Amino acid sequence: MSQLTLPPNAPFSGTQKMWLKGFLDGISSSFPPASGQAPVMPAAANTAGRPVTILWGSQTGNSEALGKKLSKTLAAKGHLPTLRDMADVSVADLSASENVLIITSTYGDGEPPDNASALHAALAAPGAPSLPTVNFAILALGDSNYPDFCKCGHDFQSRLTALGAKPLIPILESDVDYDAPFASWIKQLEKVLVAA
Repeated sequence: MSQLTLPPNAPFSGTQKMWLKGFLDGISSSFPPASGQAPVMPAAANTAGRPVTILWGSQTGNSEALGKKLSKTLAAKGHLPTLRDMADVSVADLSASENVLIITSTYGDGEPPDNASALHAALAAPGAPSLPTVNFAILALGDSNYPDFCKCGHDFQSRLTALGAKPLIPILESDVDYDAPFASWIKQLEKVLVAA
């Protein structure tokens, strides 16, 4: 079955379109490949593959859908992705991860999405451990109509850097239409993960 898409002339606001796009992407990611199309499988015996932990923070499902796409793309390139809901991740889990890829939205007045709030608070706590062995990259989703555009992503970027983690690539902000920024982010990641 093909990818579900929202018609360009659909009568919804930017925020509504963003939510619906994430919803449709999530549904589409569960479809089996169209006939004649090979399923995406991890490259066999690719010794250049790197373990990566993909964390998603989402209020409407957009970050989760992008996390699934990223996981499939990196697996097809021979990497070893693990996709995790931020609600299920502790700072100790982060410290045990070599490469952490974060996709998060910003909710309300610059707040983290509900499923990212505990990890956000734990990293901001005064006693948070240092993370010198962690490499990370962040794709921040937002809506530029709001004053705290992509604030949650920048919060994670600042705090991880302060704790000694090293950015693989600069943070990338994305407005409501995130397809092009997401594709650009993946290309940058692919280059740096192969070189790492």
